[in-house]
Amino acid sequence: MAAQLKHKVVKGVAWSTIEKVCSALLQLAVSLVLLNLLSPEDYGIMAIVAAFPAILMPLVDSGFSQALIRKSEVDDVDYSSVFYVNIAISVALYTILVALSPAIANFFDVPQFVVLAPVLYLLIPINSLSNIQNAILSRSMEFKRLSLYTLVANAVSSGVAIWMAVEGLGVWALVGQRLGVVVVKTVMLWWGSSWRPKWLFSLDRIKAMFRYGSRILLSDLVSNIYYQISNLFIGKFYTKAELGYYDRGNKIKEMPVTSTIMAVLNVTFPAFSRQKDDKPKLALNARKVFVLWAFVMLPLMGGLIFVAEDMFRALLPEVWLPAVPYLQILSIGGLLAPLSVISFNIVKVCSDGKMIFRIEFVKKLIATAVLAITIPISIRAIAWGQVAIFVSDMIVNTLAARHYVREWSLWRRIKDVVPIALATLAMLAIVSGVGHLLTGASALVVFVAKIVVGIGSYALLGELFRLEAWREMKEILVGYFPKRK
Repeated sequence: MAAQLKHKVVKGVAWSTIEKVCSALLQLAVSLVLLNLLSPEDYGIMAIVAAFPAILMPLVDSGFSQALIRKSEVDDVDYSSVFYVNIAISVALYTILVALSPAIANFFDVPQFVVLAPVLYLLIPINSLSNIQNAILSRSMEFKRLSLYTLVANAVSSGVAIWMAVEGLGVWALVGQRLGVVVVKTVMLWWGSSWRPKWLFSLDRIKAMFRYGSRILLSDLVSNIYYQISNLFIGKFYTKAELGYYDRGNKIKEMPVTSTIMAVLNVTFPAFSRQKDDKPKLALNARKVFVLWAFVMLPLMGGLIFVAEDMFRALLPEVWLPAVPYLQILSIGGLLAPLSVISFNIVKVCSDGKMIFRIEFVKKLIATAVLAITIPISIRAIAWGQVAIFVSDMIVNTLAARHYVREWSLWRRIKDVVPIALATLAMLAIVSGVGHLLTGASALVVFVAKIVVGIGSYALLGELFRLEAWREMKEILVGYFPKRK
C-alpha cells in the first residue's frame, strides 16, 4: 500500500508537472505574442484590475476544498453543503466588487476599471461552480484528468486572447484570456464528473470543516494580499507603464515557478494527508518530491536569469527591455521555491491550523517591514524586497516543518540539494561561455544556442555524476513508454 501511494505521488507530480510545464510553455509563447501586440500600459491596467479577485478568491472556497480532501470520510451532504456555500459567497463577492469598482477606478486613476471589472470578475462565481469536482478528483488523485482539463483550457483561452489582440481590442484580450481559462475548465470539469449537487445541506458539517478551513482561508488570504500589494502600490505611486514592466517580469518568472508550485501542492497535499500519522513515510515522500523538483527548478530559474536579456532582444520590441532586470531579480526568489513550498505543505497536513496561523504571522511581519522599507525607494528595490521575502518564507517554513518531520533533517536537505546546485552552476558556466563565444551573433542565435547547450550540458552532467534526481527522472520518463516484448 505504501509503495502504491509512493508511486501515485511520484506519478501524480510527474503528470501535474508535465501539464504545468506544457501550460507554462504555452503561456510563455502566447505571452510573447501578446507582448508584441499590446502595450506596457495595457498590462499595467490589467495588473490593477486582476489584483482584487486574485486577493479575494480564497474567500469563495474558505478552505473547504482542502478540508474535504483532508477529511477521512466524505459524503454527498458534505459536498452539497460546501457547493451551496461556495456559490453564495461568490455571488456576494462579485456584487460587492462591482459596486466598489467606481471608487477603485478613481483611487488608481484607471477609468477602464469600471467597464473591465464586471466582465473579468465573472470568473469568481464561474470558478465556484467547479470547486467540488476539482476536490473530488484531487481526493482520488486523478491528476492526469485535471492536468488535461487545465491544458485544454489554457490552449483555448490563449487562442481567444491572440485573436482579440490581433483585432485591436487591447486590454480586453487579457480579460478574455483570464476569463476563458476559468470558463473552459469549469465546463470540462462538469462534463467529466458524475457528481451533481443534491438538495442537501448541513450547517453542522460546514461548521466542523470551517474550523480547519478558516485557518487555511486566513493564511491564503493574507498571502494573496502580500503577493498583490506590490502591484497595487506601484499602480498607485508609479506610472501604469512601469507597473506593466514589473508585472511582466514577475509573470514570466511565475510561469515556471507558480506552475510547478501548483503541481506539487495539488499532488502532495492529498498524498501527505494520508501519511500524516506515519512520519517516516511522510519524510521519505517529501524528500523524494523535493529532490525531483529542485532538479528541475534550479537550472530552470538559473537559466532564465542568464538568457532573459537575449530572449527579450530576440523576441520582443525594444520597448519591453526595462522589464528584464525585474525578471532577473525576481527569478532569484524562484530558486528557493521547492524547499519552501514542500515544507509549508507538511505543516498544513500535520498541524491543526494553529501552527499555520503562527508562521504566517511571523512571515507577514517580516514582509511588512520589507515592503515598508522598499516601496518608497524604487521599483527595483521592491523587486529585491520580494527576494528577501522569499528567503524569509523559506526559512520559517523549513523550521516549522522540522517540528513535525524530524526524520528529514536540515543537514539532509542541504546534502540533497548541493549536487544539484553544483550541476546547475557548472551548466550556467558553460552557457556563459557559449555567450562569449557567440559575441557579435544575433540575439536569436545566442538565445537558441544557450538553451540547447544548457539543456544538453545539464543532462550530461546528471548522467556523468549519476545524480539521484536524474535517475529518478529517467525512470519516470521511461515508465510512460510501453515496454516491447
